[in-house]
Amino acid sequence: MANWSELPIDILDLIHGKLSIPDYIRFGAVCKQWNLAFKLKYRCPPKPQSPWMMLPGKSNTTAKFFSIADNKVYHQIPCPKPMIRRRICIGSSHGWLITVDESSNMHLVNPLTGAQFPLPPVTTLPFVEAVHDSQGRLTGLILNRERREDGTVIDRRPRHTYSLQDAHRIMFHKAILSAAPDQGSGFVVMMICNIWRALAFARAEDKAWTYIDTPDSFTDVIYYRGKFYTISYLGTVGAWEPHGLSFKPRRRVTRLHHVLGGVPGRQPNAGLQRPGVRRYGA
Repeated sequence: MANWSELPIDILDLIHGKLSIPDYIRFGAVCKQWNLAFKLKYRCPPKPQSPWMMLPGKSNTTAKFFSIADNKVYHQIPCPKPMIRRRICIGSSHGWLITVDESSNMHLVNPLTGAQFPLPPVTTLPFVEAVHDSQGRLTGLILNRERREDGTVIDRRPRHTYSLQDAHRIMFHKAILSAAPDQGSGFVVMMICNIWRALAFARAEDKAWTYIDTPDSFTDVIYYRGKFYTISYLGTVGAWEPHGLSFKPRRRVTRLHHVLGGVPGRQPNAGLQRPGVRRYGA
């Protein structure tokens, strides 16, 4: 009789990637050889399946997951290290969480495998400065630019220092991921950030965030079939494609009956004349 524990690691890795999430987690408990395959840094990710909801566990080292498809809660799932319990989550895609810790460091985290990928510091955005105490610890953020109603950006006078807690509420609204980091094809993270809900993005190899210069403020962003799609405060749906080193809106569709509200300080629907399609670029 064949000894399953002696299967080659690469074969075990392929089997691992075909399992449901509960079996994916149980896989490593079978034997030492299977546990080794489970701990491989670049093992096959779980197959696409219904989303799970991540819930706090009974301790700082565990989490609970609710399976919508099974209508079941799975308890005592080990959390990735370092501890992610005190981070805020601003998005999830392809089985990965986009998190911000207490020091405003951003990471992609896979809650099942424990894999983590650092994202560029938020202080690389052109409108953010870090504030440190005498011991070099980050204590706050300065947002040193603000936007006029016409979309231009100006220096703020006087500048205001936000505590990290307030800065998190103002700075981070939502982020979305184009592909899983462990797929080997590269990825892009697009984020809605700052008090005026601007767009910024970072690629896998980037050391800094890139700010997208646009007069719009955004309420939502998703990724679908090679494009990022955004919804602005005026109800405009934009499709964004790579354009050189940045992203450019290829098409924007305005629908009056989908208007979500106006930019703060302006009347809802302000500036909207009629529904239509506007095309940008080639």
